[in-house]
Amino acid sequence: MKPDLEYATKRPANDEAAEFYDTYIRLVPEGNVIELANSQVEELQTVFRDLSETDAMTLHPPYTWTIKQVVGHMIDAERIFAGRLHRFGCGDFQSLPGMDQQPYVANSDYITPSTDSLVDELRYCRQANVLMLRRLKPPSWDNRGIASGHPVTVRALAFMLVGHVTYHLQIIRKRLDRQ
Repeated sequence: MKPDLEYATKRPANDEAAEFYDTYIRLVPEGNVIELANSQVEELQTVFRDLSETDAMTLHPPYTWTIKQVVGHMIDAERIFAGRLHRFGCGDFQSLPGMDQQPYVANSDYITPSTDSLVDELRYCRQANVLMLRRLKPPSWDNRGIASGHPVTVRALAFMLVGHVTYHLQIIRKRLDRQ
């Protein structure tokens, strides 16, 4: 392994994020988290390639959101995690609030746009985040700020970006019987 990639392959320690984020961090496979984030751009295209608008608007009990709403939630979370990552990575350590996902879904239109349009928005957000991760200086990955009332490192936030999408794609595949 090239020494300059160590920062992107080192997994977060237990004290780098609140315990409730372990669900996402544990889903990230070994490897370069920047490249894993980048590979999810293509994975998003594959998962949603043949999804009809009808299927995207169907509720699959016990879930309470349509697949389009889940994609919208993924967009919202991508933006929130990225904002935290950007600020802390650049040395702006102001404490940041948590995210209540319900108002985001309730107050955003995830019905009118096509599923393809929503997936494109998520892909573009992710592509921008990959570019941001690539330009962070290696020492910045150890930067630590407060988000949702808990300390978190830039490294942990990068893993959360990947793990959050992985988490929801697993559920979506299950809902669509595409495991």
